[in-house]
Amino acid sequence: MKYIIAIICSILLPILSLKQNKPKLCVNCKFFIKNREVGLENCKCSFFPIEESNVNFLVTGYKYVDDYYYCLIARQYEGMCGKEGINYEEKPTKKTDLTEKKA
Repeated sequence: MKYIIAIICSILLPILSLKQNKPKLCVNCKFFIKNREVGLENCKCSFFPIEESNVNFLVTGYKYVDDYYYCLIARQYEGMCGKEGINYEEKPTKKTDLTEKKA
């Protein structure tokens, strides 16, 4: 009986240990706004626009979203993305079909 349990554990434990959680990095998120001038540490997240009272809306009827929160701020607060990256969506990958390319 002990051997059967040992065999089952030796089969299941390696399978379960293969599943590793990759961290959700802002750089790989589709909402990440890259700014080459300031570096990756100071980039912004398009999921969280800064909503300030815009006086121009009362005159023109247009709402302008001028700025976004930094990724550092969004990952710091649980009400936003938090450490787990609640609103994370992976960037779509570009698929190139070699048959459609023309030289």
